[in-house]
Amino acid sequence: MSDRRSLGAVGEILAGWFLADHGLRVVATNIPVGKGEIDILAHDGRQRVAVEVRTRRGGGDPIEAVDHEKRRQVRRLAARLGAHRVDFVGIRVAADHFDVHWVPGGH
Repeated sequence: MSDRRSLGAVGEILAGWFLADHGLRVVATNIPVGKGEIDILAHDGRQRVAVEVRTRRGGGDPIEAVDHEKRRQVRRLAARLGAHRVDFVGIRVAADHFDVHWVPGGH
């Protein structure tokens, strides 16, 4: 596994823990949908939530890496899974800590 894929996998695990700590139940991870993939499928007690996770080392907000086209693609894939909400989670990993930026509803 490449360093980039390893970092992404770590970010998805951290995001799952974070979401669970904030009341969401993680239903599945890395769900293939057509030619794409949803990182996390969760449930908030009322509805299914598709979650796109972006992870970076060092500076910058990982959410900035999710451009308009990627947001559109994730929303399209989420709809195919019956998710009514799309969240974005950015994980910034440093040597001794990590920061989480959660954008519920993708706004």
